[in-house]
Amino acid sequence: MTINLRAAMTTHPHSIRLDETVQMARHKMAEFDVRHLPVLAAGELRGVVSDRDLKLVRGDGHDVSVEDVCVDDPIAVDVDTSLFIVTGLMVDTRAGSVLVTEEGKLVGIFTTTDACRVLTTLLDHRRDGAAQ
Repeated sequence: MTINLRAAMTTHPHSIRLDETVQMARHKMAEFDVRHLPVLAAGELRGVVSDRDLKLVRGDGHDVSVEDVCVDDPIAVDVDTSLFIVTGLMVDTRAGSVLVTEEGKLVGIFTTTDACRVLTTLLDHRRDGAAQ
């Protein structure tokens, strides 16, 4: 069984603008039950902010912009990159997410949760094959 990045990633990820506040980022993460938000400026990918980044901000974050806390140079890969390469990048860099692009535009996000989902699927398929 082969699973590619396009099938494994979360498509159309929720995002946040660079000029929005940490308070808004926290709200979006809670509303959509996510831990990572791609950061966009004028529709272009500029970074990523994680729940871990937001925890470093004291107070409610209404006066702190996402630009001040986001990772400016996130790991981004083309949608045709092999899942083996992507998970290797995540391990090597200890990244919780990788942004996925196609023709330079954000089309998805692959997170540790997505990686666990793939692993579960593969293990389940292997178990089913062994039972036969």
